[in-house]
Amino acid sequence: MAPATDVLVVQVVQFYANDRCMADPSLFRAVRNMAQGWQEKGLKAQHWGTAARQANDVYWLLFWQSHAHAAAVKADPLYPILVQKRQALATAPVHDFHVCFSGNPRRTIEVPVTEVDLYRTNDAGAAETQERIRRVTHRVESLQMQGFIALSWGVTVEDGTRGVYLGGWRSIEEHMRLGTLDDHKVFVEECEEIFKNFRELSVAHVTFKAHEEM
Repeated sequence: MAPATDVLVVQVVQFYANDRCMADPSLFRAVRNMAQGWQEKGLKAQHWGTAARQANDVYWLLFWQSHAHAAAVKADPLYPILVQKRQALATAPVHDFHVCFSGNPRRTIEVPVTEVDLYRTNDAGAAETQERIRRVTHRVESLQMQGFIALSWGVTVEDGTRGVYLGGWRSIEEHMRLGTLDDHKVFVEECEEIFKNFRELSVAHVTFKAHEEM
């Protein structure tokens, strides 16, 4: 089902930067500068960061007024040039999804560290698995976890088997303690049961910066 025309959509881009990109940060900044020119076409903000334990694992979030605005930009003559330049910075195919997140995704990235989970469910029972994830994420904020700030989650517009979870934390250490606390043992076990229905899962801790923060 297509997203509502007036709902904010976030373009989630993930790629592994090559040596050239790592050696010269201005190359990625130039690509972001190109995207910044689409502010009059519905781009609301850009945030980016790299994984704490893998410096070349790059995450780039573009906030669009709606999915229609994000889709319309693909007709801009600059779009294929941006895609080409973006791909030239990567060592592998670039992941590029659009997500209508629950809640306020900005809250999850304007924090000291953000847990970014990218996943793909098995094809069979994908809708049921996504519903289980929705119910679990709905409960998270009631668990009163030390260090937890906010969360946001959504299924990608392009593929009903894919989804993105953003969790805002005060520190990586406080997030990692979650699995060791008896108070949350049942919750962790429930999550592990859901993971059995995944065929792909990546988890990273990212400190996001606004595009203007070089």
